[in-house]
Amino acid sequence: MPRLSALLCLLFLPLGCDSSREGWLGLYELTGTAHYSIPGLGHLSSPLSATFRVSEGTAVDLLLSDVAGGCSLLARVERERAVLEPGASCAWSQEGVRFSLSEVHGTVALSEGRGRFEMAGRVTATVRGTLYPGEFFQNATLTRVEP
Repeated sequence: MPRLSALLCLLFLPLGCDSSREGWLGLYELTGTAHYSIPGLGHLSSPLSATFRVSEGTAVDLLLSDVAGGCSLLARVERERAVLEPGASCAWSQEGVRFSLSEVHGTVALSEGRGRFEMAGRVTATVRGTLYPGEFFQNATLTRVEP
């Protein structure tokens, strides 16, 4: 019977037999800096501080969710890193400005519970009903705080 289960795992690897996902799962503190370039508003760098939960995804390998509820990112595991699926969005308000991010590309690389989280894409700032589209990129560190 072990041969049959091994064969099924090989045939249905994307459906959950991949143990490489296990090392990613847990709760992480994110710290770093986001850089925004928004025509009409200027260039801005802002510190990042958030908590993300990494869990198994259904359509992809991993789901990275901001515990505050503003962001959910899908990722697939490729060797020692996770590659974010394009198109995920994040949104929040700060000092009367509504920000919406649309991720174009990003990666997460982990080693022993700590790693780099880089992401870039489009951003739209909404100020008193006026939309200001621009671009962003972030460099951050993830540190596992709980398995």
